Amino acid sequence: MSKISLCLLLIAGLFASSVQDPARGARYMIPERIERATVEDDEGKLQWAEWPAPECGSCKGAGTMVCATCARFAKDAKDCPECGRKDPKNLTACRACAGSGKIADPLDEVPCAGCMGAGMLLCTVCGGGGQLRVGAAKRWSKCPACRGKGKFDCGACKGKRVMSSLVIKPSLREADVDKLRKAMKAVDASLALFAAFVPQGGTKARKEVKALGKAYDAMKKYHPSFKAMVKTSKSYMSKIFAGAQFQGHAENEANTMNRLKANAEYYLKHQKRMLGLAIARAEANAGK
Repeated sequence: MSKISLCLLLIAGLFASSVQDPARGARYMIPERIERATVEDDEGKLQWAEWPAPECGSCKGAGTMVCATCARFAKDAKDCPECGRKDPKNLTACRACAGSGKIADPLDEVPCAGCMGAGMLLCTVCGGGGQLRVGAAKRWSKCPACRGKGKFDCGACKGKRVMSSLVIKPSLREADVDKLRKAMKAVDASLALFAAFVPQGGTKARKEVKALGKAYDAMKKYHPSFKAMVKTSKSYMSKIFAGAQFQGHAENEANTMNRLKANAEYYLKHQKRMLGLAIARAEANAGK
């Protein structure tokens, strides 16, 4: 069996064993189990094998999925911040493959660390609907957080749904062992900060936003999108705080920050795996 065929089988296995997250509406490869084949060149050195661009295991190559945002809306809802409700089946771009139907080379591209492929940050006060029932009469009114939009811009990917791999010179593919190890240290440090971040919302929420910013900030040297997420998360959460008048707001604030945390952790775990594979290749080549 060729290394590319083996790689395709491994990728299929990653999607088969993954768990679908209803909040995200897609299946993602398990970071710790991603494989990336190499081949020996004429000098006996390991080079990255050609990426087979396999079919996305989440959308089965269609490039679309049922919109996870409006799946829970009333049938008569006129709009959705993610799909716009323009398709009769409420289909939108698959979050796992950004609508391409193919899995991009993990050495080059990763689901966005900010929105995890949604292309936007959902308003969790109104759930994306843009309206809430308020007052004694329970009349519909524009959401005080998003002002009826149902979403906020993702500062990490700016709507592209994906981010590039870590910015290492000359690249994650070809960097020397020392640079790769330094990047690994930064990833581990950031993961430790995110792991220690356990938001509770409510009276502690504003301090927690600062702690979240520090976790993003630890990776700013290796990707400008993490620097952008420091500002984006602060702005995003300041809008979510407008829901403090509603019952359960503390839990909602904590859940919102936990979602941001999970999205960033996926990206970092994905890159930790790719760094590990790149280090192993670089070390093998250094001895030849």
